[in-house]
Formats: sequence, C-alpha cells, structure tokens
Amino acid sequence: MAVAANATDDSMQLEKYTMTYGDTVRTYTMYIPSSIGDGAPLVVYTHGYGSTTRRRDDLNAVADSCGFAVCYPDGTPDSRGYDSWNVGYPSQEGMVVDEADFFRHLIDEVASRFGLSKENVFMAGWSNGGDLCYHLAYTEPVLFRAYGSVGGLLFEDIYKNSKLTAPVPFIEVHGNADNVSMWCGDHANLGGWGAYIPVPLAVAAVAAHNRCTTMAVDTVPNKSDASRMVKRTFYGGAPSHCDVVLYEIDGGKHSWADGDVETSGILWDFFSRYLVDTK
Repeated sequence: MAVAANATDDSMQLEKYTMTYGDTVRTYTMYIPSSIGDGAPLVVYTHGYGSTTRRRDDLNAVADSCGFAVCYPDGTPDSRGYDSWNVGYPSQEGMVVDEADFFRHLIDEVASRFGLSKENVFMAGWSNGGDLCYHLAYTEPVLFRAYGSVGGLLFEDIYKNSKLTAPVPFIEVHGNADNVSMWCGDHANLGGWGAYIPVPLAVAAVAAHNRCTTMAVDTVPNKSDASRMVKRTFYGGAPSHCDVVLYEIDGGKHSWADGDVETSGILWDFFSRYLVDTK
C-alpha cells in the first residue's frame, strides 16, 4: 500500500498499481491518508482528456482532514492517442471500453485491496471526467453514491434519448466563460466534441429527473477576486433526498476552478451528505 505523508507537494510521485481488466492491464494511483481505517469512504477522480494532471493535491488535502481515500485511474487512448474516458467524442468512435463495467471492477478491486468501503464511493470528474459523470449518471446512476462534475457537459443524444433510471445526487462546478465546455452549450458542434446542451439545462434536467421540488439561489465568495460572483443554485425537496447543486463562476475559464472556490472541499461537503452507515 502506498501511503503519502504529505499532499501539498505536486512533484511527489505516488505508487502506480495495475489491475487486469479483460485482456488489458489498467493502471491507477492511490492516495490513502495514514489516519483512515478499514471501511473508509473512497473518491474516484477521473482526469480530463489527455490531461497530464492525474491527481489533485487539494483533493488529497481534503482527504487528509476528512478521512477518505482517493483513487486516480488512468483512461485509455482514443484514436488520437490521448488517454480519455469513452463518452462518445468523434475521436472515440472506435473505442469499445464500457466505462460502467470498468468502474464496477475498479471499485471492487480498490475496495478489496485497500480495505475501503464498497458502498461509500463517489466520483469527482474534471472536463472529460466530468462528462463521464453525466454519462454514468444516466446509464448507471447507482454505481456511485453521488457524482461531482467540474467543467463537464451533457451530450444532446443522451439528453434526448435517455432518462435517469434512479435518482442521483449531482453537483456541477463550472465557469460561465468556459470556452471548451461552453456554458451555453454547443448545438452546432463547433468545438468538435459532439453537440451538447447548456450547462444550466443539464443540471436542471438531473434535478427534474430526481423530482426536486424546490430551488434556492445564493452567492458564495470568490476566494481570489471579490468582484466576480459565484452563484450557487440548489435544487432540493426530492422524495429520494437526492439534491442537485450548480456552482456558476462568473468569468470562470475551463479549469478545476480551485483559483475561485475550494473545489475539492465543496465536492466532499456534498458527497458527505450521502454517506451511509455500513456497520
């Protein structure tokens, strides 16, 4: 077991593990605070398209203070050779990876190998990893206890042709000046990722599927620029208690948004509402 003593040094290398999946060998990295015990919660972080950032020091720091482990799996190459998660990009046309099946095996592998909870497992995804949050929420909503997307998007074909089969807690953190996963969507597919719907509509659609009955809007401070507003929209009142939250960062670009808000802390605060007692 690789245990990191310090989550603040971005140059620190964590041990990489391998997992046999079908006829392939997949890799992942673990961050396990020394203070956690058997059955601790697990957050699975899914990286961006071709991203070299495969772990988040701010997420590790929250794991230290709140007592959960983090798994950082590596995606698989698409036709361009970029590691990614199969969500239907044009460059992924030849990919045959069933992501839901892969993560089902990954959860079992990681939880068994490191003595972690198989029930209190959450997904935090960035960019392509955020797209995956929407994809799995629609196709396998109960695979994770809750989903947290940062800079993610919902494709039109899923929105038009699929529906959530179970309520799912969902949170999105997104800049309204994002020029990659555009706030107002990309119906004409100008970005080349495929047509996708506006971010507020994507989040509201999950809230509607959850049968949320209330909506509240407030603001939270921008930690680096007081002149830029961060608007929080909270959908609640669902019979299942599966809430949906949207953080809109005024002027926010395509990023993990940790320059504007405490992204990892926000995600864990949301996830922690859905912890279940497994004893």
